[in-house]
Amino acid sequence: MDTNKLTIVINKPLTEVFAACVTPPMAKLWVPNIINETTSEWPVKPGTIYTEYKNDNTSFNIIVTEYEENAYIEWQTEDGNYHVRYTFTPIDQSTTQLEYVETGDVSEPFTQEILEKLKEVIENTPR
Repeated sequence: MDTNKLTIVINKPLTEVFAACVTPPMAKLWVPNIINETTSEWPVKPGTIYTEYKNDNTSFNIIVTEYEENAYIEWQTEDGNYHVRYTFTPIDQSTTQLEYVETGDVSEPFTQEILEKLKEVIENTPR
């Protein structure tokens, strides 16, 4: 089983960072090849299905397996071969550390550059 672990510090409060990471269609602003994103329900909870639409006219589903607002969210693919966990830790009132861990079939791993794009999007989005 492959593992890819990345961390980044984002200069925004925990609630804003968390919301940006779980609210569709934000992923299209920072994840390469994603052009849209929807959820089966809102608010998110375990069992919620995110559908990710790619720029090659394909889509895939990820299912929320664990969720605690402003703390963490974990997804897995429908076949269970790929897991992603975002863990959010406040550093102070205006700064948040995001830890990103993906395990399983990590054939196209996230990079620090992708998280830098997320940081840029969040930090430049007005409150």
